[in-house]
Amino acid sequence: MAELGLPMAVGSAAVQAWMDMGTEAVRFVCDRLQQDIKTQQAMLACTSLEEIRKVQVEFFTAAQDQYAAEAGKMLNLMGKAAAGGLTALPKARRYDDVPL
Repeated sequence: MAELGLPMAVGSAAVQAWMDMGTEAVRFVCDRLQQDIKTQQAMLACTSLEEIRKVQVEFFTAAQDQYAAEAGKMLNLMGKAAAGGLTALPKARRYDDVPL
């Protein structure tokens, strides 16, 4: 059963990474849907094309910023996952630690 230690450790790190990324993706989608609803309400309240254009510009500018920030968060989570997988690996022996 000892031979399962490394695969289990790496597998656990991978599962945790997928859970973290999934949680973040769901949070982001929920936030974006709330923003979509607010924008729709704001557009329905508009009385001119200029007001609609202003709401759309604000919406797309905010969306662009939020998507860019989310991409950064996902890359950060992937980096943490990769680092976590590497820490599960056994440490390599050094050339001078072999007893003579």
